[in-house]
Amino acid sequence: MGKYRVLWMVALLGILILPGCSQGILEGIGTRTAPPNAEDDIVVVEAAENGEGQEVEGKIDTEDWITAESDVQRPILMYHSISEGNRLRVPREEFRSQMAWLRENGYYTLSPEEAFLVLTENRMPSEKCVWLTFDDGYTDNFTEAYPILKENDMKATVFMIGKSIDKGHHLTENQMMEMSGNGISIESHTINHLELNRMTAEQQEAEMVQSKGLFDRILDQDTTVLSYPVGRYNEVTLRLSEEAGYKMAVTTEPRGASREQGMHALHRVRISPGLSDGGFASLIENASNH
Repeated sequence: MGKYRVLWMVALLGILILPGCSQGILEGIGTRTAPPNAEDDIVVVEAAENGEGQEVEGKIDTEDWITAESDVQRPILMYHSISEGNRLRVPREEFRSQMAWLRENGYYTLSPEEAFLVLTENRMPSEKCVWLTFDDGYTDNFTEAYPILKENDMKATVFMIGKSIDKGHHLTENQMMEMSGNGISIESHTINHLELNRMTAEQQEAEMVQSKGLFDRILDQDTTVLSYPVGRYNEVTLRLSEEAGYKMAVTTEPRGASREQGMHALHRVRISPGLSDGGFASLIENASNH
């Protein structure tokens, strides 16, 4: 009887251990973050403490930056796909024209680290600043937007969905690594792209902490910015995003971004297809306080 009991225990251990040995980097992440269910038993990874990682000031030369006399408001532009088909898709030539307008009119494109300093310290590398962001991490961010950004020597930020890495129509790990090494920041859009305001606190925390850990590990970085899926959040979301170690979080609420909104509820300017250069210019100028 003792012999069979030992064999049974060994078999059980094999069932539990072997699957974990063969899983890739994404397997098992975020699998317990479905819409709220009080009966879910979610395992939440311990949140990172604020301030960990490299010092922002140490990476940026701010000696020639200008100081504003009042709180700064600057546009965070929100794109999704650079293609054609619906209101979330901006055609490549429209995007090319918009980037040309920014360059010709002297706009400086911000990294997340620079944007943080602009908004929290009212110091700017240029009077004309803009932060370019892309939600969801579509393949065309690499094939269409990235070459145009490189041509114009511009920085941008892609908010990537953790579970979409290497999946159809989304960025691969290699593409993210190349972009990350060439001025395009990869930041968090959670693991599963679910509406956070419909989730329990534990589920929200799992989405935030696990996605930060994933991008920290893949890109060897301190992931500091979160984009709320579909722009949905609540008061719990605001608290948890800060506790998870994010320095900033962005919404889809329309307006230029300013510190008074809260660094974890920054507004953005949605860029839709069909904008003329004049319409694009008006959006930029109306979202800035000069």
